[in-house]
Amino acid sequence: MSALGEGDGVNISQYLEQVRAQYGSGHATEHSYRPALHALFESIDPNLTVINEPKKSEGGMPDFLFQRGDVPFGWAEAKDIDKDVIRLKGYSVEQRRRYEKAYPNLIYTNGVDFEFIREGERGTCQEFVQ
Repeated sequence: MSALGEGDGVNISQYLEQVRAQYGSGHATEHSYRPALHALFESIDPNLTVINEPKKSEGGMPDFLFQRGDVPFGWAEAKDIDKDVIRLKGYSVEQRRRYEKAYPNLIYTNGVDFEFIREGERGTCQEFVQ
C-alpha cells in the first residue's frame, strides 16, 4: 500500500479507502487505523515529522506527536472508529482532560471525526465522509 499523497498533498480518498479496508475486515482495532492516520498526517506538510507512540511525557502518552525539526508542537489521540470523540466515556474522559491541560495543540480522532483543541479550547469537529 503506498503512502498517501507522496508529495502531492492530502489525499482524503486514499485515506478513506485504507480505513474502509481495515474496518471491512471485521478484525480491526484502534491500532489498525494508525498507519493510514500516520500517512495522512505526514501528507499535510513535508517538513512535518510524525511519531506514532512517542515516549511518555508530562501529560501522558498520546498516540501521535508532531514536530518540526526537534520542536514538538502538536499531539493526537486516536480512538477506535466506533468511539464518539466528542462525548467520551469512562477513562477516556479523564485522559482527555489531562491531555487538554498538557498539550496546547491537540487532535482527538476516531479516524473519521477530527476534533481540534487549541490551548484547551475546542475548535471545530471535522468529519471525513465520502
